[in-house]
Amino acid sequence: MSNITAPTDKRATDPFDSSARERLKYITLLGSDGSVRMMHAMIFSRIYAAVFYDDIRGFHGKAEDMVTVFETFKALADKEAYGHMYLLLSIQYDYMRKPLPDPVWWLAGESELIMAFMINFVGGLERLMADGGYIEAVPEGVGAC
Repeated sequence: MSNITAPTDKRATDPFDSSARERLKYITLLGSDGSVRMMHAMIFSRIYAAVFYDDIRGFHGKAEDMVTVFETFKALADKEAYGHMYLLLSIQYDYMRKPLPDPVWWLAGESELIMAFMINFVGGLERLMADGGYIEAVPEGVGAC
C-alpha cells in the first residue's frame, strides 16, 4: 500500500476564488504583478470569439437571430459597457444551455481584463460576422488581429 496521496484539485470554484487569479497568471493573461498582458488577452479573446461564433451558428437557425446577438454586443461596446457585455455573453451561453468556458468564467473578478477581453471579443466577432456574410464587410483593420 502506497503512502502517496493525490494532489488536491485547486481549480477555481468561482471567479472570485483566489485560485482564479492565479490561473489567469499561469495561462498568461495576467503578468506576475497582476497587470493585463494585452497581446495575450487579444489572442485569447479572438479564440473565444471564434468559439462563440461557432456556437451561435450551430444554435440559431436564422441569420437574423445571429445578427441580433451581434448587434446587442455592438451596442454595448459603443457604450463601453464591458461588464454588461460580459453578462450578455454569460446569458447567451445559458440560453444555448452550454457552460461558459472556464477561462472566460475566471475573468469575472478582473474588470480591466474583462474590458480588454470584450473589446477584442467584439472586434473578432464583428470580423467573423462580416466574413460569414451576416453583416456588411468591415473596413480593413477593424476587427482584425
